[in-house]
Amino acid sequence: MIITAIIVLGTLGFVFAAMLGLAAEYFRVNEDPRLKEILAALPGTNCGACGSAGCANFAERLLKGEVLIAGCVAGGQTVADRLAKIMGMEAGEQCVNIATVHCGATAGQRRIKARYSGTKSCTTANLVDSGGLLCSYGCLGYGDCFTACPFDAIKMHDGLPVIDSKKCTACGRCVVACPRAIIALRPCSWPTVVACSSRDKGSVTRKNCPVGCIACGLCAKINPQAFKVEGNLARVIYNQAPADCREAVAKCPTKCILNLE
Repeated sequence: MIITAIIVLGTLGFVFAAMLGLAAEYFRVNEDPRLKEILAALPGTNCGACGSAGCANFAERLLKGEVLIAGCVAGGQTVADRLAKIMGMEAGEQCVNIATVHCGATAGQRRIKARYSGTKSCTTANLVDSGGLLCSYGCLGYGDCFTACPFDAIKMHDGLPVIDSKKCTACGRCVVACPRAIIALRPCSWPTVVACSSRDKGSVTRKNCPVGCIACGLCAKINPQAFKVEGNLARVIYNQAPADCREAVAKCPTKCILNLE
């Protein structure tokens, strides 16, 4: 009886194993040999800035034609050139975005209303009476963006983050990390930046910060094609062709408009 059971179970095991083997062969998907090359060319940071769920997913989508060669913002021109070679296509010259800090008040220029002595984190400080600063829009200076950057593209200097344009990949992690939303991505073709995020009235901003935008509108009068004033704040119209803004930079009364070249 036991021998019969062993024979039956052994036979069933053999049959099921054979069926699984046949099924595996039948449903096997041949992997594109270019997949490994693409993965080797990608930076491997899995930052998600390309809109894919990591580098492996981006590689698969690239082979399916669902994303562009230039889609890897973390890799920039170098990776785009490598991918183009693998795919047998032309990469073309990229103009990537660059993370930009919209605040120009250094640690010594920030005017305080109370002493903050909590955790040295922008996110935490922002929850405690605006970190003790009069301006509720400006940089808190504790470097959450610096900590979040995986590419060593941000350094803290005098309480402000400084972006290294050569290292920045526009992955957007610093944008997400900033609790005051003072970091944004701008086109590399535009060097002009309004280094302020205050939406207070001009008189209030002047009281709170010596280098804040007072919404005087002078920049928009000088370069109406490049600037507009909305919500008590001057803004660069980045979706237009880059313009020569040197006069606006020179005449800005609070020097909050900068050329980052």
